[in-house]
Amino acid sequence: MSRFLLLLLGLVSLEAISQSERLMPALGALRVGDYAQAIDALIPIARQGDTEAQFLLGLALEVAPQPRRDLKAAHGWYARAAQAGHAPAQNNLGAMYFDGRGVERDPAQALRWYRAAAEQNHIEAQYNLALMYGMGVGMARDDGEAAKWLRLAAERGSAAAQAQLGRFHLDGTGVQKDPAEAVRWFRRSAEQGHPWGQFYLASALQKGIGVERDLEAAHQWFAKAADAGLKNAMAELAKIYEMGLGVPTDELKAKRWKERAAAAP
Repeated sequence: MSRFLLLLLGLVSLEAISQSERLMPALGALRVGDYAQAIDALIPIARQGDTEAQFLLGLALEVAPQPRRDLKAAHGWYARAAQAGHAPAQNNLGAMYFDGRGVERDPAQALRWYRAAAEQNHIEAQYNLALMYGMGVGMARDDGEAAKWLRLAAERGSAAAQAQLGRFHLDGTGVQKDPAEAVRWFRRSAEQGHPWGQFYLASALQKGIGVERDLEAAHQWFAKAADAGLKNAMAELAKIYEMGLGVPTDELKAKRWKERAAAAP
């Protein structure tokens, strides 16, 4: 679940963090990737009990290149901020316990901290908590609880949660089966640029499930997901060009997308 960590690069908006004057030098260093300077600036502030500084210090220590990366220390600073009620720190602490990074893997502790952050309306934690319920990690699987937390995150704008909630409605997992509702969530996710949301929307449009069949639109959404690097979408594009589904047949493009799909991770 580490890919859902609140990481600095792209997933954390530093502007969302309270910009107290004494944190400004560290924030500036983080923005330009100067982790050593950020760490040095944050340590004295974090030691004074500033929870945002503790969170940022944990984050910097987690993502910094060697020799400054220190996962054990990152865990310690996240824990101090989390115990004081800092939701992003609680989420990241949960992720470290889930993955066993900087600490022994402990799904029960991951669940504890994800829940603490989720109950403060932390979107990523709500999504992570939903995944734990859906997988039955550290507890009995509970699709209803998974759907509940997915909906909370989806309604607050999580594209990943929107895509997964759509799947739940499509399959009737933890919620009433409703293909039209599934498509509504797929579209919201897709319009935010989420590759799986785009793929699921394209599949629904291609098959006419929950929405009027539209092969041309399906091709467009598969193409967006493929351009974002989604292997499944690349394979579908190859079939589309091979069979002429919504586009003229094109053996060369079909071959290229097959090759890209085969090479994709």
